[in-house]
Amino acid sequence: MRFKIDRKALAGLSGEEKEQAELALREIERKRQADPLAFYFPHHQQQVFHSFTAKTKLFSGGNQSGKTTAGLADDVIQAVDRDALPDHLKAYKKFEAPFLCRIMAESFPVLETTLIVKLQELLPKDQLLGGSWKTAYEKDLRVLHFKNGSRFFFQTYEMDVAKMGGATLDRVHFDEEPSMAIFNECRMRVAVRGGDLLFTQTPVQGLTWTYDALWQKRGDEVAPRVWKGQDLQTVVVVMEDNPALSDEEIRLAVEGMSEEEKAARKEGRYVALHGLIYADFRRKTHVTPERPIPENVNVVVGIDPGIRNRTAVVWIYLTPDDQMVVFQEGYYAGYTVRQVCEQIHKTNDEFNVSPLYYVIDPAARNQNHNTGRSDQMEYADHGIVTIAGQHSVTAGINRVRERFQTERLFIQDHCTNLIDELQKYRWKQPPRSGEEPKQAPVKKDDHLVDALRYAVMSRPYLPSAEEAREENQLQRLMREHVSSLENPENINPGQFSGLAA
Repeated sequence: MRFKIDRKALAGLSGEEKEQAELALREIERKRQADPLAFYFPHHQQQVFHSFTAKTKLFSGGNQSGKTTAGLADDVIQAVDRDALPDHLKAYKKFEAPFLCRIMAESFPVLETTLIVKLQELLPKDQLLGGSWKTAYEKDLRVLHFKNGSRFFFQTYEMDVAKMGGATLDRVHFDEEPSMAIFNECRMRVAVRGGDLLFTQTPVQGLTWTYDALWQKRGDEVAPRVWKGQDLQTVVVVMEDNPALSDEEIRLAVEGMSEEEKAARKEGRYVALHGLIYADFRRKTHVTPERPIPENVNVVVGIDPGIRNRTAVVWIYLTPDDQMVVFQEGYYAGYTVRQVCEQIHKTNDEFNVSPLYYVIDPAARNQNHNTGRSDQMEYADHGIVTIAGQHSVTAGINRVRERFQTERLFIQDHCTNLIDELQKYRWKQPPRSGEEPKQAPVKKDDHLVDALRYAVMSRPYLPSAEEAREENQLQRLMREHVSSLENPENINPGQFSGLAA
């Protein structure tokens, strides 16, 4: 931990007091250089992180929350001799020497100017081979050697994944998010020695694979911003947790950021940074408890078919006052059309419903060039006769959003996959070129939201009283023209001749 010196107070001391204070500060710095771990006092959330014992540990923190420092300090705690640790850190030691750790960063500049610099501030020099960084560090191979046989191997996400194999390690420490390919390779490296994986990150890339693989599986919240899952422990650390940061420093750090970026950079939260599509969806408003289906309501079913991808199905009932309520979902991976249809019939029987109609992805009517048959035909063969949904994605998204805005679309709380997709569904990131992109959703985690869109688009709004009145084409044209003129009395009705119904 860095100590802040009040320079103004120091300057206000008398000559003798100032001299004594400066002598004391130099002595503190000498001791810190000799034994830096004795001066590392983790704040509360860092202490929680150090106490984790799971095979995977996630520190999701805002910028300057102390995530990288905590991760590197934990690496050092495991690498040095136990008797080299101050008493307040000994409880966090889980490995004995030799401890073999791979430390990974986004790039070599980040590695050398940030991680290695922080590491040098934490390392007791007498634990290094030869007693100094210069003698202990093999720069060509980027390997740091300890006297007791422990080693740190430094690599980056820029390297070829194939070069990361072969090693047998106790730990891999990912500083910021790696690719899934790198993660999969590295977790093989710790399997033999029963090691662990450490993530210290600020989730600035949005809802990436780590959101699904880690955050969504974080388990139960066992303390404020602390979760325990199966073989995974998670802590979220906000900037305010760092006692070294003042309120003014935090305010200036996030000034001018969007709300989404503030959530990621200040609070360590996962957010859709590139345009959440259904931002109008609110759990408190649109998610309702599971309850029986009312009598005398119509049911429609939306289907997004797939074999390589999942087939997604949503069941919706329609209320007399034009509300749509999703009361069941189906998510079928690797199922044939016959198997999906069997599941649909089974669900209909369970809820004792006979759907008014089934609406399917319009691409399902495309015929296979070899067989001359379509998915729509296959569903019909198994008793599910479908109509093709409307093709326009943006128009469908707009209709779903309108229903959320007017509180005419609800999802029962056991439809967890659909709720998850609604919260993650986002527009593609604009290209780096700065050109205006074609507006299109990210094609990931979108099967149930697509099925929902087909169903919603198949159901027009109930007409309002004004829209229900009878009006022929001539009357409509005259009304629209009159409303656009400042002096409607000057209209010549002859201009509409020949248009009367």
